[in-house]
Parts: sequence; C-alpha cells; structure tokens
Amino acid sequence: MITVGDVMNMRAFDRIWLAAPCEGAAAREVTGVGTLDHEPFTGAYDLFTSGEFIFTTLGFAAMHPELAEQALLELIDRDVAAVAVKPVVLKAVGERVAAASAARGVPVLFYEGRYMERVIADLMNALDDDAAEWERTSLIDSILASSDEQAVRATFFTIAGVTGATIQCMAVRAVTDDDASLRALQRVLEGVLANYGERWDDVERTFVCRYRGMLLGFVSFKRPPLKAIAISDADLEKCVATAGPLVCGISQEVSLGEGDLAVRQAMAALRTAEVEDAGIVRWSTLRFDAFRAAAKSDRLYMRAADLLRSLLFDYDAEHGSDLGTTAEAFAASFGEVSRTAEVLFQHPNTVRYRLRKIKDVLGVPEIGDRELAALLQLVYLA
Repeated sequence: MITVGDVMNMRAFDRIWLAAPCEGAAAREVTGVGTLDHEPFTGAYDLFTSGEFIFTTLGFAAMHPELAEQALLELIDRDVAAVAVKPVVLKAVGERVAAASAARGVPVLFYEGRYMERVIADLMNALDDDAAEWERTSLIDSILASSDEQAVRATFFTIAGVTGATIQCMAVRAVTDDDASLRALQRVLEGVLANYGERWDDVERTFVCRYRGMLLGFVSFKRPPLKAIAISDADLEKCVATAGPLVCGISQEVSLGEGDLAVRQAMAALRTAEVEDAGIVRWSTLRFDAFRAAAKSDRLYMRAADLLRSLLFDYDAEHGSDLGTTAEAFAASFGEVSRTAEVLFQHPNTVRYRLRKIKDVLGVPEIGDRELAALLQLVYLA
C-alpha cells in the first residue's frame, strides 16, 4: 500500500509540508495520481476520484483567487488522497479550506521542486509496483492456505518461474522499519542470492519479493535435499549476512510441493530472530520454538489448547483466583513445585493447593503432578 507519507518522502521534492493541520494525513492510502492544470468546466471536478494524489499549481486562479479556494474545496469533497499545491499563486490556505481539510481528513500540502513530472512518474511507477506486489501477496496467501502440492508448485511457478525439485525460503526485515529501506534491502538481497546461485551448480533459480512488510527470498534447487539439514544451509546463512544489517529467518530445504512449509518455517524463524535479537536464525536450529510455531499454525491444536485455557480463565474470573497464572508458571517450570513457587512469590503449599484445583477444573483429578505438567506444557506451548 502506498500512503501519502510515502509520497512525501520521495526524493524529487525539494521540500513538502502540510498547509494546514490534518490528523492522520501521512497514513492515507494513495490509489492513483492526477493533475489540475486549469480551471475545470462546470461539473468536471467529478473526473477526480477518491484515493488520487492531485498535483496543481492553481495557475488558473492568478487573476481570480476565489477559484483556488473553490478548487481545493471541490477536491476535498471528492475525498482525494491529498492535494499538493506548488505555492506560486496560493501562499496560504484560507479558513474554509483548512476546516474542510481537517473535517474530511484530506491533507492539503505545499511543495517545492522543479521537476514535478519526475515525481508523478515515480509515483505512477510505485503504484504499478504496489499493484504487482499485491498480486504476489495474494498468491503467497494462496500458498499458505493450500495443502495441494500440485497447486503449491503451480503457484510458485506463477510467482517466480520456479520449477526445481526443492526450495528454501528466507523471511527478512530491514533494521530500519520504512518502505525505502525495505526496497533498498530487496535490491541488495537479490544480488546476494544471485551470487549464491552462481556458486552452487544445483541452484535452479533465486528470487526476492516483498510480502506484508518483509522480504521473502527463495532459492530453488534442481535436486532433492541430500539429508535433513542441507549442506548448503550454513553457506546460505553466511551469504545472507553479507547483505548488511537485517533480521532473517531461514527455512529448511523442502520439496517444491511443500513450499508453503518453507514460507511458514522462515517466518517462524524470523519471529525468533526478532525476539532474541539474533540477526539470522535457521529453522533447523529452533528446537523448542519450532514446535511452538507448528502448534500455532494448527487450528485443531489451538482449539484444544484454547479450550483448557478458557476453563481456567473462566474459573478465575468467577472466583477471583489465579489458576491460569499458576498453570502457566508450572508448565514453564517443567513441573517443579518449588521453582513455580519462586516465580509466583508464593509458598509451595499454596502452589500444591492450586494444582489440585487446576486438576479439578480441567476434569483430571486422578493424574499426578508430572502428568499435569506435561498436559499444561502442551496447553501453553502455543
């Protein structure tokens, strides 16, 4: 999605600023671009549509300043994304325009810059690129929703022309959270993976695209993986590290028909890298977090865990107790009563009493503490 803020950050502007306060201006979505070069004939303002970013000098109002105010009010009324005015004729907006801008949330901007054609061309290219990226995002969404290996293979071919036997995925975020940094990192990562592919004869294709605020990089291989952890894993990690400051998760190498799993693995490894500030994390090294990610992606598992957690939550809400907190601490303490008591700042006997209540509420009064700990570790895994 391209926003007004993205447009304001384009380098072709010498300077761009709000002509009047307008809350949430930068977050408005831009879906098109237009220009107002001369005074429209009666009714012609209907040519401008919601979501358009409009550029104008308001030159037609040089002899009749009231036409500038009329034009701005008409554009605001049509809910355009924003109006950018080069302050040649109009140096400041009047009270009516400022009030309408604030009320409708349509920002009026002033800008300085000599080559407005360049800004418009850059914005049109960005909108085209965003539309293509939206299509790729939809295709990747379809991969994650699919369990048909043939459909996954076909979709990967549509996205990136991939036809190899196996595929490996990288989920990457830039250290600086802005669109310009992500686009710059994409170009660097594309070059890095291309170089990686040149070093490995078995690489069929490499590809990088943007997806929901991150980058997804793909390497497809011509042959099946030689073992559970491919020998190329460590080399790929070293290669990605040369792209500069980033946070990255790298999947296992899987068959192309299971490419949806590679995407899920890479994103799970990325989440671990972000939480642990670890830079680059491989799925093959996640261990416990791998099972946690798998649990979160399985709806049936999540439903089962939610049911037991809700039993404890509802009991606590009704009785003012802390069974849910105790159950989670007991699971995290691997069933050690003394450790659970330390974490909760409670006496061990208090913890033992609560454990008996937890068993009753969950309908398993006959099981021992060790079995309860195993059950609760499954419940709180996700």
